[in-house]
This record gives sequence, C-alpha cells and structure tokens, in this order.
Amino acid sequence: MTSLKIKTIVCLGWAILGAMPLFAQGVGNQCSGQFLFKMNIIGVDNPKTAKMNNTDRKTIFVALGAKGAPVKSNIFLTQGPFSVCDGNSFDQAYDCNGDPISNFTGSVFQLPCNLNVQTTTDCTGFSACYSVFFRALGKPTGNNGGTTITTCGITSTGDTICSSNNTGLISRNTGKPKFTDVTKALTSLTCPSTSFCTGQTLPLFNNQFEFFLWQYNNQGLKNGMVVFCGETTCP
Repeated sequence: MTSLKIKTIVCLGWAILGAMPLFAQGVGNQCSGQFLFKMNIIGVDNPKTAKMNNTDRKTIFVALGAKGAPVKSNIFLTQGPFSVCDGNSFDQAYDCNGDPISNFTGSVFQLPCNLNVQTTTDCTGFSACYSVFFRALGKPTGNNGGTTITTCGITSTGDTICSSNNTGLISRNTGKPKFTDVTKALTSLTCPSTSFCTGQTLPLFNNQFEFFLWQYNNQGLKNGMVVFCGETTCP
C-alpha cells in the first residue's frame, strides 16, 4: 500500500472518530482532533523493584534527579497501538509481548509511526497521524523541576545516535501548567552532523536503526503528562 493511501485511510479514521469525545480527564480541550492516549511519567528518588510489564498501565517510573544534577532514564519505543509495555525504567526492558529488549535497562512504550511529521523517508508498518503534547505537573517549587526528552536510535553495531532536535527543558513554573507541542521531537530523529545519517530527519522505526528510545533527562520533575491526539488532516 502506498504512503498516500495509508495517510488517507488513517486520516479518514480520525475524521470518523471525530464524533466521539475529544477529551479525557486532565486533558480538557487540548486535542483539536480525537483524544488517543494519555500517560504520566513519574520521577522517583528510589529505584522501583516491582515488575511493571502489564500492558494496562498508564504510568512510567523514571529517576528523579535534581535541578543542575540531571539523571537519565531510557524509555524504549516499539511499534504498534499506544500502550505502556513496561513501566519500570530501573530494570530489564520488556516489550508488549513480554519479551526482553536485548539486555537493555529501561521502560518501554509502544506507539505508531507518526504520519504527522515531515521526514526524509516515509513511515512503514503500523502508522497513524497524531500530535504529541507534554506538560510538567506538580506543585511549583523554588527549584522548578524540569526535564529534557531526546529521541535516539541504536544501530545494529550498538552505536547510539541522538536527535539534534529535542524538547528543550520543560519546567514546572509558577501558574497553571501548560502543554508544550513535542510532536517532532518525540516522533522523529534529526540526524546530527557527526552521524552516518547526517542531513536526514527519520521517522520512528526507520530500518537504519535497530532500536529507538527516548532519553528522559530529569532535573527533579516529579510528574510529566504526555498526551497523544489524532489529527484529521495529515501533511
């Protein structure tokens, strides 16, 4: 099936679903199209030890860190319908089938390839047209905890290449928490000038990489909400 046909089918699906409610608790009218999925990323001081690879979860636990002293957690990405496959970033990463992802430590989130970003090559496999929004939650403090999320790919030789386009530091500032559009940063990888794929912007799950992940670089943010919204028109 051609890329154009895939985009047309997916966008038509969102248009049909458009008659359904556009919101979920805590999201309000953030989605201009169809609300798809919401999850929270929780920062904790002490590593979790429980297995969290039941796929009805809506939370992922990561290391907390502190302002000026970031701590990195890996959230591995697999392709398919939206689902938290493994919510524990502190032990072996398991996909939604319960299989380990190599010998990597990290949590696992499953999502479609995104047709709503301009990339050098087209999506393949399970895809959808959607936007992604992130907001920092919790009570504002003097430290204003924040996080930076970067999409990275791991090659078949084990080299990790991270996108030159990330979310930037998203902090819990004073006032009402606000959503930031992180669609491009979290669903594509802009190859840095020092990489083998320099000059390219690749969609998630492109075959030039063996694995994809989000590096969650936390500086004390205890709660981050990620919201996925279906779009009725694709680029």
